[in-house]
Amino acid sequence: MKKYIYMLGIAACMSAACTNLDETIYSQLPKEEFFKSEAQLTTYSARPYTLLQNWGTEQSMWTLIMQLSNEVAVPKSYNGSWSEPRYREIQTHKMQTNNKLIRTAWEFCFNVIAGCNDVIYEVEKSGEMNAAKEKIVAEMKVLRAYCYLLAMDCWGNIPYSVDKKQEGYPDVKGRDFFFDFIEKEIKDNMGKLDAAPSASNYGRLTQDAAHFLLAKLYLNAKVWVGKEMWAEAAAQCKAIMDAGHFQLTKTYKENFEVHNENSTEAIFAIPYSTGITTSDRNAFYPFCLTLNADCEKIWNVSGTWNGAFIGQPDFMATYDAADTRKKDSWLYGQVYDLNGNKWRISIGVNKKGEPVYRDYILEDINIDPSKFSYGLSRTDGARIIKWTYQNDGSLTSYQVSMENDFILFRYADVVLMYVEALVRQGLIGTAAGVQEFKDIRTRAGLSPITAANLTLDNLLIERQHELCMEGWSRQDLIRFGKYLDAWWCKEAGPERELLLPIPEEMRGANPKLQQNPGYSSASDVQ
Repeated sequence: MKKYIYMLGIAACMSAACTNLDETIYSQLPKEEFFKSEAQLTTYSARPYTLLQNWGTEQSMWTLIMQLSNEVAVPKSYNGSWSEPRYREIQTHKMQTNNKLIRTAWEFCFNVIAGCNDVIYEVEKSGEMNAAKEKIVAEMKVLRAYCYLLAMDCWGNIPYSVDKKQEGYPDVKGRDFFFDFIEKEIKDNMGKLDAAPSASNYGRLTQDAAHFLLAKLYLNAKVWVGKEMWAEAAAQCKAIMDAGHFQLTKTYKENFEVHNENSTEAIFAIPYSTGITTSDRNAFYPFCLTLNADCEKIWNVSGTWNGAFIGQPDFMATYDAADTRKKDSWLYGQVYDLNGNKWRISIGVNKKGEPVYRDYILEDINIDPSKFSYGLSRTDGARIIKWTYQNDGSLTSYQVSMENDFILFRYADVVLMYVEALVRQGLIGTAAGVQEFKDIRTRAGLSPITAANLTLDNLLIERQHELCMEGWSRQDLIRFGKYLDAWWCKEAGPERELLLPIPEEMRGANPKLQQNPGYSSASDVQ
């Protein structure tokens, strides 16, 4: 059985009305009768979780983070599609305030926040509170805190609203306020969440997920609020490690297989399915984003409509030749079919009219900004294969999701955060001796990093290889002081690039929003 622990609730919410937060659908039950059982509460509270499924779509928080970092580039495809400037803007950090990817990422955060506010309001006014209701409200508050953390990280000063019935424009608060708010929300509600993972709470927040969020908050405290909280970050990671609910999988690839819901590293995951998450608003479809017409046939895939997401050449060059995570994450070099045979492509016919084939080899592309203008060739760039593609013919277009769940909070990240927190406290010997840190390296075919070599630079590279494309790269590069550096098709940038521009449409909707320094739009010109 797949991971439809809360899918009954999700299935009920997959209509367009699920994102209309002014509507509340209770089938034929009167509202006052709906919140009588834990099953009904679970069904209703699935609504904000379903909004998370927008994470894996084309123009989303996920794809924005990948392009803003040094992991993934999106040059123009050889078939001429995606000629809009928005992708070049993100890649080069020359962002305009009307960039669609930035707007959709903003909407992702605040749609989930609004969904949480809706559930909290309806549950709290539904009558006398009990343990089941308190747990649902706690989940919603921690989920809301997660989205505020994402928004605070990207934009700094953001709207604050925790009341569905709030009138007028929400006030805008800064990182100092949100840091304290997020910390308090998580601490106040952690004890009401499920203490351990189980089949019944897969895809929902638990106490381990709350510890994970606090670890992220404390690990980035120096950037966000100017406070070093390395010891606090280490303590939150240790709480997860000592609880013993999770362990590293035997192989790296297990975490990203077609049916990965049983991964022992999945602290918090977004479930996807070819049968339920079937629209471009809630599907996970990297096969459409990265496989071109030459590659798609290997997995019996059809209808991939671009294939322009590639590994940045300088990022690809950072992998050790022995690191198996490179071949587990990227399709590059000589391409083979699923039976291990060299993949060949047609390059035309000879004088006799007979087809001519050659081996298909994907090569890194030169550091050439003109690639954005003239497009990739058919064989340029490593392609994403981190999430295994099913080859049963079910992947046909971006209207069909993959079966792989997206693990947002993964146990390997906990181990790496713990090690980093120790290193930043000067406890390098202790950090190098963490057994699970050694295990992360050895399962990738590498020797453990010794104390003599455990520098912050090496630790960042380790994080990037272990967690590539999992949504933490921008945050990590900023924390390690590398985000403003030059990389493929991006010049070294000014400090203002540490924050994204406030989307123009959002400023139009809330006049209290002030544009971040260094960005301007037509509305700012008098």
